[in-house]
Amino acid sequence: MAYTSYHLSRKPISVVKEVLHQNCTLLSEDEWKPILTPEEANETCWCCYKPFDQANAKGLLGGLDTSFLFAYAIGMFFSGHVAERMNLRYFLTGGMLLSGLFTALFGLGYFWNIHSYAYFVIIQIFGGLMQSSGWPSVVTCIGNWFPKGRRGIIMGIWNSHTSIGNILGSLIAAIWVDDDWGWSFIVPGIIIAGMGIIIFLFLVVYPEDVGCAPVNKKDTHSQEEAISLRGALLIPVSSHRNH
Repeated sequence: MAYTSYHLSRKPISVVKEVLHQNCTLLSEDEWKPILTPEEANETCWCCYKPFDQANAKGLLGGLDTSFLFAYAIGMFFSGHVAERMNLRYFLTGGMLLSGLFTALFGLGYFWNIHSYAYFVIIQIFGGLMQSSGWPSVVTCIGNWFPKGRRGIIMGIWNSHTSIGNILGSLIAAIWVDDDWGWSFIVPGIIIAGMGIIIFLFLVVYPEDVGCAPVNKKDTHSQEEAISLRGALLIPVSSHRNH
């Protein structure tokens, strides 16, 4: 459920893009007649949301995606290191609460009548950083509960979260996209934040925390020192020198 909510909160932007910049001449007369003259209604982007009413709107929307993905990629590197060094329950809860906050802030821009492109880019950057907290945390938790021999089937079942989250995110965003698209972000933001609270209250990181036997028993006699990131990067160089 945790990572389902992560995917759910990422989906609204792909749905709302269709109304941020659209061909307004295709709207029915009932939608524009109360507020526009026929001449004004012939303008192709009178209903677009500023600043996405410009000729370079596709580039601006693409910039939002790039900002999120770039921040997410960088965040994944650091999140993995942080997740290994702190309580996963706190780390995952914090990531989900902050992901919900920045998802909701994107939608609040609509109600606050914010038309600054920088605002939406900054929200996407911080949203991407917070979203990167999910994968390292949940994968580690699953590894703590299931032995290596059974992780294949468990991971296969668990990975259904991607489709379920995307479907739910699309359905929720579609409810408000044509009227008040801000809710398309606020509601998913509330959902992932609420799920973060549930994680904080009920997540058990290790089986031994509830009196169960540890799944991954450490063999102190045969345990080898884990390779460092630098060591892994130098493997190809060492191998070349040996030959």
